[in-house]
Amino acid sequence: MFRFLPEQASAHAADVDWINNLITDLSVFFTVAIVGSMIYFAIRYRRKGGVDHDTPRIEGSHTLEAIWTIVPTVVCIFIGYYGVAIYKEMRTVPANALNITIWGQKWQWDFEYEYKDAEGKPQVKKIGGKNVEWVVPVNRPIKLVMQSRDVIHSFFIPAMRVKRDVIPGQWNYISFTPIKTGKFPVFCTEYCGREHSNMMANLSVVSEAEYYRWVQDRSAEMAMAGLAPSERGKQLYTAKGCNACHSLDGSRVLGPSFLKVYGAKHKLTDGSEVDVDDNYIQESILHPMAKIVAGYSPVMPSFDGQLNPDELAALIAFIKAQDGSAPIVAAPPPAADEGWDKLTPAERGEKWVKGKAIPACTSCHSLDGSKLVGPTFKGLYLREEEMEGAGKVKADDAYIIESILHPGAKIVKGYQNMMPPVYGALKEQDFKDIIEYLKTVK
Repeated sequence: MFRFLPEQASAHAADVDWINNLITDLSVFFTVAIVGSMIYFAIRYRRKGGVDHDTPRIEGSHTLEAIWTIVPTVVCIFIGYYGVAIYKEMRTVPANALNITIWGQKWQWDFEYEYKDAEGKPQVKKIGGKNVEWVVPVNRPIKLVMQSRDVIHSFFIPAMRVKRDVIPGQWNYISFTPIKTGKFPVFCTEYCGREHSNMMANLSVVSEAEYYRWVQDRSAEMAMAGLAPSERGKQLYTAKGCNACHSLDGSRVLGPSFLKVYGAKHKLTDGSEVDVDDNYIQESILHPMAKIVAGYSPVMPSFDGQLNPDELAALIAFIKAQDGSAPIVAAPPPAADEGWDKLTPAERGEKWVKGKAIPACTSCHSLDGSKLVGPTFKGLYLREEEMEGAGKVKADDAYIIESILHPGAKIVKGYQNMMPPVYGALKEQDFKDIIEYLKTVK
């Protein structure tokens, strides 16, 4: 009854249609039964011959009460259970899924494929525009990771039975496995402005071999030149100073290592857990104080306004790529002097301050109280310093670490913003050693 849905082109389409048709059939049945009874009684017991009739006394029926209470309850529980089960299966992404990034904007869809060429080098294929045709292989799980560049859109593929809102500043995803080759329309189902009705695309499902020929064919690609997202992210990882606090080899630095971090669970300082997915990584870059990983200090600055959406996506792609498949090259120890491990933390900190592997701190910060380019280290630890336009700040561990990594964040009154950030040279233990030494400079 009322089987007007398009063809079933994905693995879960039959399940979606089954629950949808069941709800429709039950709704029609009970509507006919209830409204039909109402019409029957209205006709059967209508006023006849212009004469009023006494209404007969009708006693209640516990049996009827039980039936029309229990039956709808059982039906709702049944439908609710299978609805949740089917939805959970739709949201579970297989490990071998093909990942495609989608950007929605007024009024078109842009698609970004990352793949490896014959030499194993990562490449990117970008296509986009109105009514663009994008391609996926048949019988291969697909994961579409989506975000909007402007307003809320909604990505809908009727034949695949998937639909999801595409929101600015937030990553969403849908997953499906196409089981039929052919062309299938894609629509935007969230009103987004004047050309909303024309915000369409065409999905082409082809064989695996045909897909690989298509994805490696650059002749018809739009002029969206550039490195693969993960390669752009690799450059940003260094340029934005991420390497100062986040290692790639699993070693502990000031922040969590990026090695195999994507898809992991992090325990936060408030005791809760969070999945390290696209949204969490983006939030941690733009609003790092929102969720602090247990065991780490809240010293990361916000990059809100410093990265555009494409750069954010590239950094996320780079972090995803740190899955352990590439050879891990651990950074050499920053201070490899003979007998280094035999020194006390304060002695190691003194070597750092006086010029071990990084520019000597003492070239700008005195140890005897005299004023140089920067504030003196004499009596610095836990001293209150007045900041330019920010009141007073106590020079505790977090402030000292922030001043080394991001010296422009807080400028001591009477001094210029001249100190360069120290990226990548120090690990967490090195910061602790420096602080232990500063405690001794009295």
